[in-house]
Amino acid sequence: MGYITKVGSFWGTVPVTSGRIFWVANADTYTVEGRSYPASDNNDGLSPERAVRTVDYAVGLCTANVGDIIMLLPGAHSSAATVTLDVAGITITGVPGDQPMASWRANAGPARNRCSITNSATAGFIFTVSADDVEICHLDLIPVAAGGRGIYAAAGADRLFVHDCTFSMIATAATSTYGIALGTLATGVVDDCIVRNCRFISGSSAQSSANGAGVVAITTAYGLTIEQCTFTMKGTAAWDRSIENLSAGTSNMLVRDCDFLNSSTAATEGITTAIQNTSGTIDGSVQVYRCYVSAGTDVATATAIVDIVLAETYLASAGGGAIANNN
Repeated sequence: MGYITKVGSFWGTVPVTSGRIFWVANADTYTVEGRSYPASDNNDGLSPERAVRTVDYAVGLCTANVGDIIMLLPGAHSSAATVTLDVAGITITGVPGDQPMASWRANAGPARNRCSITNSATAGFIFTVSADDVEICHLDLIPVAAGGRGIYAAAGADRLFVHDCTFSMIATAATSTYGIALGTLATGVVDDCIVRNCRFISGSSAQSSANGAGVVAITTAYGLTIEQCTFTMKGTAAWDRSIENLSAGTSNMLVRDCDFLNSSTAATEGITTAIQNTSGTIDGSVQVYRCYVSAGTDVATATAIVDIVLAETYLASAGGGAIANNN
């Protein structure tokens, strides 16, 4: 849990850590407490008044597994190339915004974040994670080009923790665009990743084509947990699937307390399938617990009925809805 503190002249919610905090500005000149400062990768980044200019440079300043944090100052950040998070045990975070409204769940979705980050490269990934125990939080990640990803976790990037983020898949729609993608079809395993309290938005009112999944396990993903997340389709096309498993070896994948929301109940619009276990062949490889699915959406599909287990998951309808069974 963060706490209200002062770092340099900056008041805000700063995570508790035994490591160092490196600050990153979103422009060459930025403002803190009404005063203007120059951002530069020649700065040490150790206070808001001495912020570095790029996230990539800040990653290079970090030491593995000592609790170092990269804090993005408020505003719109951008990168022309993928930022590789290759230092184990670091946290990259925006300055948290206001807290979510209370609901019947412990968390009602991410807080309103003050920081966004984009990647403008063709099929660009905003972050590639190649080290263990990386945490990413309090950011609005916006893949700009078709085929982009908000976060790509390479095989072996175990225990990735993503929380309180928004994935705005609204710029250029393409079925090859993903919010979070774990691994590749070639080889490798990603273990024990957690995606918590995030929002995935596919499409906009101006888009008539679909995106890929908000979260996709391309490689074998043991123990992947997706919880307290919201998946929202806002475009005028069908979002084929919000969560997808493409690996035959995936097991113990848990989806719980998530909402899947449509802007329309038309068959050609909205989310087609909330959770799709395309290739999983292990009995119960994907478990779905206590989720809410809008009318017009299939809760889950799989190669065999035993590959997905549903419990206490509610499928809405005009007539009042019902508890969903395995498809």
